[in-house]
Amino acid sequence: MSSKDVESDNTLVTLSADDLNEKAGPGLEALTKLLESGGSADFAPPPENRRSFLVGWGLLASLHRQACAVVLLHSKGLGHEAAPNRRYMIETMAQLQWLALDGEEAVDAMNSGFQYSHGGLRKAVDASGFEYDAEVAASADSVRDADLPGNSKNNFLKVRPLLDRLDKNLVPVWLSETQFSHPTLTGVRAYFDDSAEDAVVLFAEPSFGTSPDPAAKSPYVAFMLLYLGMEAFNALMVGSPWKTELDRIAAEGGLTNSAKAAG
Repeated sequence: MSSKDVESDNTLVTLSADDLNEKAGPGLEALTKLLESGGSADFAPPPENRRSFLVGWGLLASLHRQACAVVLLHSKGLGHEAAPNRRYMIETMAQLQWLALDGEEAVDAMNSGFQYSHGGLRKAVDASGFEYDAEVAASADSVRDADLPGNSKNNFLKVRPLLDRLDKNLVPVWLSETQFSHPTLTGVRAYFDDSAEDAVVLFAEPSFGTSPDPAAKSPYVAFMLLYLGMEAFNALMVGSPWKTELDRIAAEGGLTNSAKAAG
């Protein structure tokens, strides 16, 4: 399922942010219960084809914690500040979808990315004059000197090409979250109003005037992204054991057209 499929239920268009977030609560609880039910390791592929499963689990566990953080921040009135978490969730979900599509080739590309970023860190540390012991240096050298196979999938290490491949609708959402994840004029503009000629208004909390609050649907966004990530990981498990339960959760949460019939 792509984000296009997830957003295809037109009944959701008429729902308010509060209504959508109310759907997200039970959905996130059900996904958490499924994730924490145990037994996932029993569906691991054989050792020679297990890397994508292991990397996928690490991504999924991280994705779940980010979803929890998004919901917690939203409940405290800090949905705006959860933009970096939502951005991270988009990127992590995309990597899980990539693993489901390309498997071991995706892991090879991720290894290349790790080698490159690790090398950059090593150079920065050396240039700054930090000292580290011989064991750390040997470990860093082994990463730098590893002979990795060439890979035609390396381009998908960049977020934009990967999102373009999965669903171009993800790109503007990711870029929007990026605007609020870094110090940008877009972000700071939410804290003042200079539209009047004779005065300015300063805000201690973000204000968007008559425009919709981009963070209003944070819990529902977290629900959707965690669902997509779990769906991808399910494809990495032998026999896809979560399929029936994921389909039920999606239908009850309004993530598919079947929610129309259920409603």
